[in-house]
Amino acid sequence: MEAIALQNLFYQAVWEKDSASIEELSKHIKAARNLTPAEGLAVYRGNVVGNLTQTLKSIYPVCSQLVGEKFFEATSAQFISQFPCFSPDLGDYGEQFPDFLADFEPVANLPYLPDVARLEWFWHRVFIGEDTTGLDLQRLAEVPQERWGELIFYLPKNSVLLESAYPIHRIWQVNQADYQGDLTVSLAEGGVKIFLWRKGYDMHIDLPSAPEWELLKAFQSNHPFEEVCEQLAEGTDVSSLLPLFVQRGWIDDFSVL
Repeated sequence: MEAIALQNLFYQAVWEKDSASIEELSKHIKAARNLTPAEGLAVYRGNVVGNLTQTLKSIYPVCSQLVGEKFFEATSAQFISQFPCFSPDLGDYGEQFPDFLADFEPVANLPYLPDVARLEWFWHRVFIGEDTTGLDLQRLAEVPQERWGELIFYLPKNSVLLESAYPIHRIWQVNQADYQGDLTVSLAEGGVKIFLWRKGYDMHIDLPSAPEWELLKAFQSNHPFEEVCEQLAEGTDVSSLLPLFVQRGWIDDFSVL
C-alpha cells in the first residue's frame, strides 16, 4: 500500500473510528502486547487528544478559566474531533477555536467568549511571530519631500487590529495570574477596539481613539500616504497623528512607490 493511502487509512481509523478502516489497517500494523489493533488505536487517539487539549489550554488559558477546567476539556474534545491537527508545529493548532465557540451551543450564554478566544489566539501568534525591525528614521529623513505622498507606512509585522462588542480587554486583564485590582467587569462598558502588537519581548494591548483607529486601518491597507490623507481628510488629523504613531512604535517600516 502506498504511503499516502496508508496515511488516509490511518486517519479514518483513528479519527473517524471507521470499523472497516480499523480492520484494514490492522493488516498493516502490529499492536502492542495484550492489545487488539482497535485498542491500540484508541490508546493513540487518547494520547493525541490529551496533547492537543493541553495545547489548547496553553493558548486559551483565560477561556479555560472562564468556563472551568473540566468544561474546557470536554469542549476541547469536541473541537479536536472536528479539527484534527495537521501541522507538525503545535503552535499552529487551534486557530478555528474562536469560530467553533461562536457556534457551540453550550457556551451560548457567554456571548463574549469567542472574542476573548480571538484575543488569546492573536496574543499567541503575535508573541511567537517574527520580530519587528523598528523604523529607520535616518532612511525616512532621506526621502525627498516631493515623494512623501508615495510613502507606504507599515504597522509592526506582529500586530493585529481587533474589534469586539464586549470589553474583552478587561475580561482578559482580570483573569491574568498577576492581576491585582477590581475583578468586576461589566458588559455595559461596551465594545472595544484593540491594537495588539509586540516589540521585543514586550506585548502591548493598546486602545486607539477613533481617529487613531481609522489611521491604523488605512496604514494596514498599505495605501500610499497621499491616498491615506485624502481618505481621512475629514475627522482625522493625519499630520498630527503620524509623529505620535512613530513615537509609540506603531509604525515599523516604510517603502516608496
